[in-house]
Amino acid sequence: MRVYGNLINRILEDSVSPTLIEVGMGATIHLWSDRIPATVTKVSPSGKTIEITEDRVTEWKDHYGMSFAPNPHGHVYTVRLGKRGWRALRTREGVTLGARAAYRDPSF
Repeated sequence: MRVYGNLINRILEDSVSPTLIEVGMGATIHLWSDRIPATVTKVSPSGKTIEITEDRVTEWKDHYGMSFAPNPHGHVYTVRLGKRGWRALRTREGVTLGARAAYRDPSF
């Protein structure tokens, strides 16, 4: 049982992702207590390794009214499907596929 970071992030990163992964699909990168929106930019032939690129949040209206835009200069993550779900290869951060979400913890 993991007890670090934000509880919502821990729950979301263990959620079930779609079985068909496509380029252009939304993704969310789960950091310690933040969530970063991203877009799938490359899918391996096996479908078990993908690349995602960070998006940028263009407008913060409220928690439900966020707009996202592609960021050609965004950080690129290589993500692999393993026993514990989708994880970034170098940083081991959890990734959820199928939807974008953004949250910045104001306490940092």
